[in-house]
Amino acid sequence: MTALPKHTMTVEEFLAWSEAQPKEAGRFELWDGQVVEKHGAAGEMNAERSQHWEMKATLYRAIHTAIKTSKIEAHVAIDGASVRLPSGRLVEPDLLVYLGPKVPRGTLIVPNPAIVCEVLSPATAKFDLSTKLDGYFGMASVQHYIVADPDKPLLIHHAREAGTVLRTQIINDRRSKLTLEQPGLVIDLDEVLEG
Repeated sequence: MTALPKHTMTVEEFLAWSEAQPKEAGRFELWDGQVVEKHGAAGEMNAERSQHWEMKATLYRAIHTAIKTSKIEAHVAIDGASVRLPSGRLVEPDLLVYLGPKVPRGTLIVPNPAIVCEVLSPATAKFDLSTKLDGYFGMASVQHYIVADPDKPLLIHHAREAGTVLRTQIINDRRSKLTLEQPGLVIDLDEVLEG
């Protein structure tokens, strides 16, 4: 088990510290200068369960396929890409989509994600459903926040509308397609909601 730093860290200090951690240590985020464990190593209480990684993988494939089909210039990143929220917090969504050319090699922080996705787990659900919702939509680039619940299975889709208005829909029918008008994706949910 990795001992978490007790002192307040800047984003740059956190990135240097987290890059030095072995993969087996788990995954971490920076909240108000404090390192928090997002997913622990295998065998720990907040390690990813099989339904978590399976839903993350199927969501990645569905979004990747939608991007290829749409022919828009967009890229999907799974695990590892960080996002700096306006609050200064550094978070690592389960998936994100950014538009335009590929980020340069060695990039750790994606500056302008258009879509962010979190798969709920017992350790992070309360943050995913509240604090991260507010944080992600504090970024002007974010048009969609998709929260996947692997235990139901279902998706909660939050979409930016005019001004600060969000439209929320709950999708639990695997025959559904999720249409994201901005940036122009239609995501087939058959495999994602297979359960």
